[in-house]
Amino acid sequence: MKRLYIGAGLLIGFLVLIGAVVLGTNLLRTDEPDMSFSLRRPAAGQVRADYLADGTPVWVVGHEDGSVDVLSGFDTHVPSNLGKVLWWCPSARAFENPEHGSKWDEYGVKLGGPAPAGLASLEVSVRSSRVFLGAPRPAPPLDTPPHGPAEFDREWCRLPQERVFHTFDGWEVWESPNAAIEAAPERWILLEGELVIAPAGDSVLLCALDGCADSVVATNVEVPHARQMDVRFSPLVGRRFIARVRDGALTDVTRIVFLENGGP
Repeated sequence: MKRLYIGAGLLIGFLVLIGAVVLGTNLLRTDEPDMSFSLRRPAAGQVRADYLADGTPVWVVGHEDGSVDVLSGFDTHVPSNLGKVLWWCPSARAFENPEHGSKWDEYGVKLGGPAPAGLASLEVSVRSSRVFLGAPRPAPPLDTPPHGPAEFDREWCRLPQERVFHTFDGWEVWESPNAAIEAAPERWILLEGELVIAPAGDSVLLCALDGCADSVVATNVEVPHARQMDVRFSPLVGRRFIARVRDGALTDVTRIVFLENGGP
């Protein structure tokens, strides 16, 4: 009987010890976002084009009530899997695709257009003048009511100059796709070039502006339909793109549209 009491006492003591460890772990654990990176906090009502540590374009949204969101800078409508970066229209307090017309409110809720989804975001923790970033959050469901007026009741920007966009100021411009692949930068890069259908017709090349002797496959871009080719992949029109280099290949190729020297 004495041994039984001793055994029961040891068991109770062990359970108490485990409970203390669990309680301590719970008290120390925090659900706050990762504090390894932060962005400048916007003023209430201000919306700023910004970038994550690896150059990923995002929108830092200061809502009128003082809360803050950090939304994806990318359109969710991606014909031929070619990415596009969004613009912000201050008068409408909404985002728009400068090419195909999709629109979202300042919380990432879809307002209209061909986009199949809202805008994803990141968890945030606002501390003083900084916004600390956490885990990704999914886009608002398509049936989410918009914040503010419906699409056609907003005052949309009429001139490109009225819009806010990512300028990629200070970024090195890569004029040689092959040089970019060889350098293998770890962050998003800015390239000048032209998208051209490969001679075999089975892939899309990003060619240097002086010709396809310097070219690499844009691995994420799909060969478009013939009716799209002249409009969106003309070898005669120079364009700018952002992309990433991964495992020796150019991927995540995204077309950017912004004003430079007074014109698009």
